Amino acid sequence: MLKLAGIVRDSEGNALPGATVLLNGNGGVTDAQGFFSFKNVCSGSHTLLVKFVGFLPYESKIELSKDLQVSITLREEVTELRSIEISGQQVSSTVTNTSAMLTTHDLDHQHGKSLGESLKTLAGVNALQVGPAIFKPVIHGLHSQRILILNNGIRQEGQQWGIEHAPEIDPFIASEITVVKGAEAVRYGADAIGGVIIINPPSLHNKAHSFGGEINSGFMTNSRMAFLSGMVEGELSKTSPWSWRLQATSKRGGDFNSPGYVLSNTGVREVDFSGSIGYKGDDRSLEIYTSSFNSTIGILRAAHSGNLNDLQTSIENGTPWYVAPFSYDINNPKQKIHHQLLKVQALQKIKGVGELRVLYGGQYNQRKEFDIRRGGRSDRPALFMKLFSNVLDVLLDHDHPKHSGSIGINASYKQNINETGETGIRPLIPDYRLFSSGIFLVEKIRRQNWLFEAGARYDYQNLNVFAFTFNNILEKPSFNFHYLSGSLGTTYYISRQARLNTHLGISSRPPHVSELYSEGLHHGTGAIEEGLMRVNGQLITDPTQVKKEMSTKWITSLQLSGERLSADFSVYINAISNYVFLRPVDSRLTIRGYFPVWQYEQTDAVLRGADVSLNWNATKKLKYTGKFAYLYGEDAMRNDVLIFIPPISLEHGLSYTTDVGRLNDFFVSISIPTVLKQHRAPITVYPKDIPDYTGSRVYDISPAPEGYTLVNVELGINVPVKENKLSLSIAGENLGNVRYRNYMNRLRYFADDVGRTFILRLNYNFHSHN
Repeated sequence: MLKLAGIVRDSEGNALPGATVLLNGNGGVTDAQGFFSFKNVCSGSHTLLVKFVGFLPYESKIELSKDLQVSITLREEVTELRSIEISGQQVSSTVTNTSAMLTTHDLDHQHGKSLGESLKTLAGVNALQVGPAIFKPVIHGLHSQRILILNNGIRQEGQQWGIEHAPEIDPFIASEITVVKGAEAVRYGADAIGGVIIINPPSLHNKAHSFGGEINSGFMTNSRMAFLSGMVEGELSKTSPWSWRLQATSKRGGDFNSPGYVLSNTGVREVDFSGSIGYKGDDRSLEIYTSSFNSTIGILRAAHSGNLNDLQTSIENGTPWYVAPFSYDINNPKQKIHHQLLKVQALQKIKGVGELRVLYGGQYNQRKEFDIRRGGRSDRPALFMKLFSNVLDVLLDHDHPKHSGSIGINASYKQNINETGETGIRPLIPDYRLFSSGIFLVEKIRRQNWLFEAGARYDYQNLNVFAFTFNNILEKPSFNFHYLSGSLGTTYYISRQARLNTHLGISSRPPHVSELYSEGLHHGTGAIEEGLMRVNGQLITDPTQVKKEMSTKWITSLQLSGERLSADFSVYINAISNYVFLRPVDSRLTIRGYFPVWQYEQTDAVLRGADVSLNWNATKKLKYTGKFAYLYGEDAMRNDVLIFIPPISLEHGLSYTTDVGRLNDFFVSISIPTVLKQHRAPITVYPKDIPDYTGSRVYDISPAPEGYTLVNVELGINVPVKENKLSLSIAGENLGNVRYRNYMNRLRYFADDVGRTFILRLNYNFHSHN
């Protein structure tokens, strides 16, 4: 057995601690001095891959016949990664934060699924689900306005306030996705109080060939969904500094099936495309990126009831009141979403100072929600909102051997408009205009085996709302918010294979407009929602009644990155004052049906938890993976539980990989996820019993479902096609066709989750970046 060791540096000769080093897909990160090593390596050909955000990946074939020492220099990424640059800086900062990543390999096994569903595979990340097609990411129990999504470097500005509003992002654009679980509000503002999801596409300027691309396609038996995604990229000429990329995705699925029945009206249709062009010079770069996301999603028909008895019966019987044969048709209730994005980003190196980055992002989100309406009006949307947003980020980075950091300012302007003339209905959330700006400073210092980080941020927000009273009188409340954030963190490199991170962050955010002024049916969740400033039908406009949510989060993690064993153990506590949450308070008959009423409230909450992820290469061909997540949520004000807190989950997996003749990397894997019952769920008060309930405790309208265990199996192989690669795989999920309900699914009141599913996936890569 032989040894491969080395050091990773940047172009100025500085060691790069924390760089990812993979030998044949396995490995860890460099230590505080940038060193790595692999022992007990067989002689022969091996693939060495080194990655570090902010730098171009390094990949090389190594012929090993004796012990070998290598020195690797990573070149700085100077393009689109400016947006990622922002991520790049994050990554700099993530050295002292806890994060988890879905690599290209991981994402290949999630093709066909939504972004939120793919992220569920990470420990500590859950999804708030609305039926089988809508998944919203949850990090350590927090979601929606508390989670920032950086899509290709720009903050996603959709209608993320809604529980059933999934991110308007095509997962096929990503080559890797990083989830930062620590408090990141210092760098990104109040949007990141719960964490950050960084979606990184492959670099435009990292090609070994002047033209390449990738095709992904597949078929899913449950819902009979077919999907196709293609990408081509290249350079304008062999010597040109300009590169380009085009990408498109289409998928169509019909009704999903539970083990016992069809989940009627849960189909999905989606067409997305994107394009980018970039220039890369010696000391400057420019990138222009645009994308369009377009989807139609059906909402479970049984989630809408005509009267109290139907609603009560639907919850108590355990089967939907409406079941129809499978269909590709998507009828009301349904959503139609269009999201367009434009990003322009420039970078200029300033000698002796660092790098200046300027990013502009413009986004236009259109959301139509269609209800079952009488009088032939079902073709008219019941909700039609247009959200325009403009974002400007200016960032100055500096990086020296012993310290680095950045200072930045950003500003954004949003305008939300309801097309009430087309809907004929009072909007769920009112029109509003929001201007916000912030300035931050983050600095890191390296001392031997220690890395220290500190940051501070100031934000200002001006909100103007245009809301109607119960008597249709227009009110225009205006709010001004000032708030500070701060963070301290450190990393101690125990050895080349182990490091300890600890991070403390304090941040705050004002409630979103939806949390303040919601009123009406949110048909995607089959519930009426009412805001904090709408109490007993009265519209409150007094700014002093608004309480900011304040979070103090401490997280510590131990990370191991040995040749055969890598692991991440994290513990955290998050104390949140004025925590905003939705709770059921009533049920109500409307001309659109009978629905439970959910009211926004505030309390003091404490979230404590632990995440564990483990990878053990038992042999060169056999690998074990394990994940565990625990979260204890407490309503400290009421001395009670919190509603919709993810239950304990764990997962075991085994995979075996080998070559079969001329075919490479044949693999077979099995995973067994288990979700326990949420024993700390609120008490149950069924809709028919709500009028008689006089207690003060928060309740739910249905008991927490029982725990469950699923069995998933996947096998696949790579087929060489000349110098390219064709990958085939078939996966079986919930092979036992287990009947279960997920506590985090808002439609668990009405129907079971999805049953047995087989997924066929095909990937053909011809010189792409991935």
